[in-house]
Amino acid sequence: MGQLSEGLLGVERQFALRAITPEFEILLRLYERGPTPSAALREASRASSAAFSLILKRLVAADLLQVEHDPQDRRIRKYDLTPWARGVLDDYGRASVRVLSARG
Repeated sequence: MGQLSEGLLGVERQFALRAITPEFEILLRLYERGPTPSAALREASRASSAAFSLILKRLVAADLLQVEHDPQDRRIRKYDLTPWARGVLDDYGRASVRVLSARG
């Protein structure tokens, strides 16, 4: 888990509320780790199996995720952010650093 995810999970624990939606959790995981097989994404997600599959389909349809089949084993699908989604999260990360730095 990367620093962004760990930080948000800490906020959840402190406030005793869910701060990260399953969709954003998946997007952050891919932002921090890059292309990831669907099985590894599922293990890291707090979404149910049925919800997880629907979430992936929605994120692909919304042009936030792209999917590739492993050339060695076509049953394995790897997901990654689209360039546009990665750019949006880059902007979010830079803005977050600016806000936190200004408060320091």
